[in-house]
Amino acid sequence: MFRWEECLEGHILIGLIFSTFAFVCMIIVTFSTPFIKTIYFLFITNTNGDATHYGAFGYCEEESDSCSSSKVGYEPPGPQNVDMPEWLLKTSILFGIAALLFFIAWITLILSLLRFKKFAWNPVYFRTSCVLAVLSAILAEIFALVLWVRAKHDFQGDGWVGWEAGYGAGLWIGLVGCIFGGLAAMIGGPAYQGRFMYRAHPGAAYNV
Repeated sequence: MFRWEECLEGHILIGLIFSTFAFVCMIIVTFSTPFIKTIYFLFITNTNGDATHYGAFGYCEEESDSCSSSKVGYEPPGPQNVDMPEWLLKTSILFGIAALLFFIAWITLILSLLRFKKFAWNPVYFRTSCVLAVLSAILAEIFALVLWVRAKHDFQGDGWVGWEAGYGAGLWIGLVGCIFGGLAAMIGGPAYQGRFMYRAHPGAAYNV
């Protein structure tokens, strides 16, 4: 027989799965190059065949197998006329903020499954943290697209004969994380119930 409680637990499990995927995606992007060398936003190859990979908080040079130190708003190597504004590089911190908020949302769902005091079936905690996480992830992805699409266009413009530029997995992992986070916020988590909503008077009749 169908039971409402099982339906609620199903929505919580859906939110748990999607928010977990979103959290993992944001963590991977946050710890991209120079931490995880295979994950980066953009690579460029000069006329000598030397490749440089640009990540969230640093870069790695393939030929020398060396990486920069991690820094928010690092100074990227390369020609000065390639437009990589420092303030746009600093917005990569939003991926880390999104990861933290997704983790908080994940914790609230665990507490809901365990029926821990006021967290049991209360949708406010999960929805608030998850929506904030999604907004942070979307902003981070938009800024990343603006930054790295412009940089790639500059490297492929006139005067850069022999240079190659291409996107790495970082951009697409961030986009996937946004999608999973949006799904978690829309269809996951505890459902809204009457006892969590405003009621004018306890004795007021409804649906009459």
